[in-house]
Amino acid sequence: MWKKSSALLLAGMLVLTGCAGEASMVRDSIVQSLDKPNYDYEGTLKLTGDFDKLPAALGETPDAQGTALLAALKAGVTVKGSQLDLENTKAVIEVNDDKLLRDNNLWTGDKKASVELLVNKDSFFVKSPLDSKYLVMSADISGDLTGLGASEGVNPAKLKEYQEKMNDLTISFIKKYVAKYGYKLNNVKNLGAATVELPNGEKVETTHIAIQLDAKELVNMFFYTANDAVASQDVKAFAIDMMVLSTSLQEEMFPEDGRTTDAEKRTMAEAAVTAGLAEAKVWLDEVGKTYTADKIVEEMKTAGFHGLNWNLDFYIDKDKMPVQQKSALNVTFQVEEMKEALTIGLEADQYAYNFGNATKYAIPAASEGVTVEQLYNDEKAIDSFSDKGFFRLFVQSTLDSYKAQKEWEAEWSEWEDVEETEAVEEPAA
Repeated sequence: MWKKSSALLLAGMLVLTGCAGEASMVRDSIVQSLDKPNYDYEGTLKLTGDFDKLPAALGETPDAQGTALLAALKAGVTVKGSQLDLENTKAVIEVNDDKLLRDNNLWTGDKKASVELLVNKDSFFVKSPLDSKYLVMSADISGDLTGLGASEGVNPAKLKEYQEKMNDLTISFIKKYVAKYGYKLNNVKNLGAATVELPNGEKVETTHIAIQLDAKELVNMFFYTANDAVASQDVKAFAIDMMVLSTSLQEEMFPEDGRTTDAEKRTMAEAAVTAGLAEAKVWLDEVGKTYTADKIVEEMKTAGFHGLNWNLDFYIDKDKMPVQQKSALNVTFQVEEMKEALTIGLEADQYAYNFGNATKYAIPAASEGVTVEQLYNDEKAIDSFSDKGFFRLFVQSTLDSYKAQKEWEAEWSEWEDVEETEAVEEPAA
């Protein structure tokens, strides 16, 4: 799951930067980081603009804790970590200014408010310095077959095998497709040589590529990408292979619904994908005649979306690695219940270094973590998370959602039992 998400994120960045002209240098650097995903990183992330005015503009009154969390996010967070590969990473996310968190009893102690996140394949481990154990969560669908409604006796290992195949297929497709992507950006500049000082003190000579995007550019990119995709044999082949794997996974989870041969799966997938792409092309042709990028942007403004500006800066070293990336996104909007337009934004600045020599770390042992299921079964287990820290609120919210899911499962099971009983008791006609 983590591997697939990482690949999709990078693919999105590649599509956004285009692959022609100066932007091709950015494409090559991100592909390099995908091929060599072993490095340390450090960066900052913060909300900008009118976030503090948003609740009032929407007619809401935020509580003290919500205001404190929002203020902390506007001050920004610093993220430091190591990525060993596309399935294993560690990050410490530290709040730059935690005064309001402390004032609202959401943090205490000598250390700044922070959380530590570790990702090990499909498992996530999260804790703050105030907590005695990690909250352990999993994105592995084979870990909760009952919640997914899968049949009894299903082999979790088989399901995981299909998951891995789908992840690997996705990454392989991304590399292949993006390499041929040819959208040309209207505003991309090579600003020449720039020296970047990394968090480890090393100074690196780089080439600075600057990209500016707005709403019209993004609309044009959407239509270019959509039209390119429906005509691409690579996209068609990927969609067919993915549908075959998805059908195999479905049949593995619900064998009582019957099975098909590999040949039958592929025949059905080819027919479905061919028809789907043909329908998409007809839709794109019709929409393209009616809606130009300018018209869509005007309709967005009428609907309250007044504007978007996104500035991206990439600093690429001689080995084609992106050692620094900056992003500043601003969106201006005004919905009906708002008295005035607001601009909200997100700014990020990240460094990557120690390529091929990322700092290693240990994965927590089972005894060092608590799963949501353990929290559900042992009401005292939540005391592993300090009530003087903000992360306790997240843990409680996660537990509440899990309880609601369990209640739903129990009600569903009870309903199924009643249905089966009535079916047995009903006399034959």
